[in-house]
Amino acid sequence: MEGGRTTPSSGSGWRTPSERAGAPGHRQRLAGLALAAVLAWSTALAQTPTALADGGNYAAAWEKASQTRTAAMQTTAARAATDQVVYDLALHGAPLTDQLVWLNRAVTAAEAAVSLDQASAAALIQLARAKGEIARRSGILQNLGVASELKELFDRVLALEPANADALVGLAMWHLELVENGVGWLYGGRKDAVEPLLARGVAAAPEQVNLRVEYARALIALGNRADARAQLELAISLPSRRASDEVEKAAAAQLLAGLDPK
Repeated sequence: MEGGRTTPSSGSGWRTPSERAGAPGHRQRLAGLALAAVLAWSTALAQTPTALADGGNYAAAWEKASQTRTAAMQTTAARAATDQVVYDLALHGAPLTDQLVWLNRAVTAAEAAVSLDQASAAALIQLARAKGEIARRSGILQNLGVASELKELFDRVLALEPANADALVGLAMWHLELVENGVGWLYGGRKDAVEPLLARGVAAAPEQVNLRVEYARALIALGNRADARAQLELAISLPSRRASDEVEKAAAAQLLAGLDPK
């Protein structure tokens, strides 16, 4: 400083006396930096694996979640990998080999989640879901012990959470698929167990769209078209919280059209 005049130095931290005193311009710059930080944080939050999956970007969700070795993130990765098949690849006619690659990724992630937290109902559900989708595509539901393994997984979930909606509906569909394949007697699959389990499942999560659609599919298979129609109409009327809900609603509309008299 010379003669009371402030001279800029070469240092990056130089400020005028008014800035050091907190002049309005300086405060505005600080506010701008704070806003930029909040926006950056919000953008990062919007790109969480869960947000990516909810938005239908399943591959990116799996990629991001699978890199973090916690039970929660591995569970998210497993769900995203299975959703990639159910709500994308299968709908677009992708080769079975491609679908199985993703389903095996789902199994790997779900098994990692269970190993990290054996009391995680969510991880067990995703493991059962991935293995069930593989079984359906490979035609091995009725053999190789897969049916018994799936039943054990659903039972473990219900022991932890008796009102777990996904497990109740999953177990109901397990009974139905075995009965329809003529091997219910071999594994304990019972036709009379289907509707009670489904009713408990949708009661536990009344606004979960996919469960209503599964309920309707089961009712159609059981010949109860009137109640199936009611479930499909309800599914279509429910709010969509994830991209997959829109896919389920489209499926519900198609099933509903198939119930209309010709």
